[in-house]
Amino acid sequence: MRRAADTTTRVTIKEVAAAAGVSPTTVSHTLSGKRRVDPETRARVVETADRLGYRANRTARALRAGGTSTIAFMLPYQAADTADGEVELQEMLDLEYYMRIASAAATTAFESGHALLLTPRVEDRAQLDALGFDGAIVCDPVRGDRRLRQLEEAGIPAVTIERELDQPEHRWYVAGDNRQNMRRLLDHLEAVGARRIALLSAAGDWAWAAESEEAFGDWSAERGREALIEPTSLRDLERSAYERTIELLGRDPRPDAIVALGADYPSGVLRAARERGLQVPRDLLVAAGIDGGNVRHSHPPVTAIDLQPDLQGAAAARLLIARLRGEDVARPCTTPSLLHVRASTRPA
Repeated sequence: MRRAADTTTRVTIKEVAAAAGVSPTTVSHTLSGKRRVDPETRARVVETADRLGYRANRTARALRAGGTSTIAFMLPYQAADTADGEVELQEMLDLEYYMRIASAAATTAFESGHALLLTPRVEDRAQLDALGFDGAIVCDPVRGDRRLRQLEEAGIPAVTIERELDQPEHRWYVAGDNRQNMRRLLDHLEAVGARRIALLSAAGDWAWAAESEEAFGDWSAERGREALIEPTSLRDLERSAYERTIELLGRDPRPDAIVALGADYPSGVLRAARERGLQVPRDLLVAAGIDGGNVRHSHPPVTAIDLQPDLQGAAAARLLIARLRGEDVARPCTTPSLLHVRASTRPA
């Protein structure tokens, strides 16, 4: 005989709304805490969701009991719906940038009495339901990110680090000023003599990459220069940047400066330059879009944009906790960034 669970139809938000006599939006706002809902309506929606066995009824019970006091931290391991497949979770775990964000988010969560859960890859709604948390921090969502759709369906509040490109009206996110960061870096390279600058841009559909590319294109157009934007794979970051740089350095004329946007890209650029017999910074200026130990301690140390991930992680945790408490925000949170000028862009 088939197990009963195999033939059970999952209850949807629309069915809960119909049974409670409210709109699906009201159900979503009630279970996610997105907006304030009339207390009587809220109680009716929560009771209806429980009675119908809505799979997010754990959230409904948590609303009455005060929540699980756990928030999830979701890495951007599925951000790579690129031509060469998806980025592996382990590759994201190995990046200093994301671990610094997670550490700062955890510290802030602990101060508010919340635990931070670093989640495995979530493939479907059942996996999401099984994890049991009140809200989620989603790092670097892609356009149409399925994690955000799953969280919304489950009525679980979320904030993002960087915005989703498909939701311009969304306010619940933390981001750096990516356009201004890129322009500051390019102004520095121009000031030290760069005239033909190439950008190794991340090939994922991420807001920080898109905004950096737009700023690079605008800056180049203002000066009447070609915008040398080279999409670079997010798989095996160092190797991908190395292969793209080898191709760039074979052109005539070749770039006199390369901005390596993704983490671990700079190592590939430096290796390619060495193999081509070029000295950095004498023959080629190199800069990084993300600061970290790999660029601080490379030979030579690489000029980099410091997005201050500690500030981003703490801000994201505070923003999510505020949302869980039913507070509202007028605008997204923009965290300051720094430009660290190092030997890779200091020609003698």
